[in-house]
Amino acid sequence: MNTHNFDVDIVISSSNQKIKIDKDHIQVNNTSIACKDVKAIRYGVSLIGSVKKPKQKDYNIDVLDQNNKIISIKFNSNKVEELLEEDHTYYYVMSGVWQYVKKYLVNHYIEILNEKQEFEIGEAKVNHQGFMMTLTSGFFLWKKTKIELVPWNDLKYYLKKGILHIESISNKRKNISLSLHHDWNAVVLNTMMHYLWQEHRKEKLARGEKI
Repeated sequence: MNTHNFDVDIVISSSNQKIKIDKDHIQVNNTSIACKDVKAIRYGVSLIGSVKKPKQKDYNIDVLDQNNKIISIKFNSNKVEELLEEDHTYYYVMSGVWQYVKKYLVNHYIEILNEKQEFEIGEAKVNHQGFMMTLTSGFFLWKKTKIELVPWNDLKYYLKKGILHIESISNKRKNISLSLHHDWNAVVLNTMMHYLWQEHRKEKLARGEKI
């Protein structure tokens, strides 16, 4: 049975970028990052212009390595309909990013949770029991801030206009939000949350079990 080939090899003429992605490297023109050295990604498609009459679509994929070197894949379309040629190009490139980079990052963070360690993505502080969230009370000089654990069974998450919202079910003042387009690894966190919400995985983590 043939396995699917996720390698990417394409020239995007509008941005003058030659892109190659395989299991070992991501390369844009003469700049290359080893897949094993990637520490963060962010990506998204944005409509530019007014809400009712956008004038173009922007496509962005950024990859960050351990030495803070960034590779950016950027192009746009003057059309804003669905399933444009540029959409197919974006999904083609993203198939390689998903297979060779994003999947590894998701597994990396899950392994941290399995080891009962903590990690941070943007404002999100996550451990095997749930999210640590900041709660502010009072006003002005009397304002107090405390950090509390919001356990998995008291959490919900949703996407709205490219923003990942994570909040407490019992107290909506406990919440965080991350931009899929701008916050490094927010897209990874979103995929990880989707994975944890299936087959009782977050409940297993809360009990200290590995998933």
